[in-house]
Amino acid sequence: MELPLHPVIVHFPVALTIFFLFVYPALILWMGSHPDRQKTFVLVPSLALVLILLSYGALFTGEQDEELVEKVVPHEIIEEHEHAAQYFFYFSWVPFLIGLAGIKPWKGRQAARWLTVLSQVVLVFLLLDAAHKGGKLVYEHGAARAHYEKSERTTEPDNAENGDEKTEAIRGADH
Repeated sequence: MELPLHPVIVHFPVALTIFFLFVYPALILWMGSHPDRQKTFVLVPSLALVLILLSYGALFTGEQDEELVEKVVPHEIIEEHEHAAQYFFYFSWVPFLIGLAGIKPWKGRQAARWLTVLSQVVLVFLLLDAAHKGGKLVYEHGAARAHYEKSERTTEPDNAENGDEKTEAIRGADH
């Protein structure tokens, strides 16, 4: 069976979103008001950009799987997950953009940094919604079956006799 790419890619944004929720405030606290540490905040928008790219990859691979999965799961249920994933992707730009405001020295730099953390908290909730709906697709509605059924269609024997012989061999082994 050829494994689908979406479940592999989607776990990177999941892990990074939660990880960054701890990294961002830790970095801000570590920097404090030390002038020589202020430039390290450039890591935040850089990491946020990585998250944006991986989120797009998850969205893209999900779109690739949609047609196949619609054969076993109703479109409306897939669409719920898709919309939640799109909200997550679009909002993932917010910590990046606010994080940019936390780089350059200005009066609101510290506020922008903490707003980046707050936006990351919101992003975690959007992630949980998308992940929950994706989990329901797989575990309640059997979305993974689409890939098994595709694999079975490509590995079936060419003639029915071979299939019957295999079935009889399996039955004989059970007795």
